[in-house]
Amino acid sequence: MSEATITNPGAGAPNPTTPASDTSGHGLFAADRKWVTPVLVVALVVIFVGSLIIGGIRTAGQDETFVGTDSAATEAAEEAGAKPWFQPLFEPAGEVESGLFAIQAAIGSGIIFYCLGRMSGKKAARKQDAAIGVTAAAADASTSSAAAISPDGSTPGPTAPGSRNA
Repeated sequence: MSEATITNPGAGAPNPTTPASDTSGHGLFAADRKWVTPVLVVALVVIFVGSLIIGGIRTAGQDETFVGTDSAATEAAEEAGAKPWFQPLFEPAGEVESGLFAIQAAIGSGIIFYCLGRMSGKKAARKQDAAIGVTAAAADASTSSAAAISPDGSTPGPTAPGSRNA
């Protein structure tokens, strides 16, 4: 019984199943654990450096250490006897080609994330409109029921369409 209990702010009563040391309720990767971020950064660096070392060892005798799959597929197709169907209009230098690819990727991701943000905004607006509609409908119902009661306290009966209550 050395573990203290924390209170649930919604219920106002102590929760005997949750230890006081876990205040976030999210377990091992909680925000209050300050060691998680540095450990993940170190793990990322180790994976990156390890892949560079392993890739350098595997391609020690070749001209280029990291070759893209496009050039490997082109070489394999040419060795099999395939002929190109057309010639490119221009072939940019390596740095320009990678810059054009980066621009293309940035534009594509911008379009994708704009669409995702737009859909998310529409969903949030529908939720907000629905919440406002419920409160507005409740307010309309209360004012219409209050207006339906006559000054003497009785409620008028149904009337025919087009007739006037006087």
